[in-house]
Amino acid sequence: MEAIALALVVKIFAAFVVLLYFTPTLMALKHNHEHRSWIVLLNLLIGWTILGWLIILIWSIREQYYITQ
Repeated sequence: MEAIALALVVKIFAAFVVLLYFTPTLMALKHNHEHRSWIVLLNLLIGWTILGWLIILIWSIREQYYITQ
């Protein structure tokens, strides 16, 4: 019984880590970010570094300002 509970805890923790890792990607897709493809690519390549993940997260949630002519 303890092995089953441990396996369940490990699976829940792994799901949480994956969702946390891909938070910048999910935010960019949710807000239809102009550079969402770059954000997804960079999240996959350098998202494992803390600094890279933070930069990508800020980029993905930052508001986009457009100059209309």
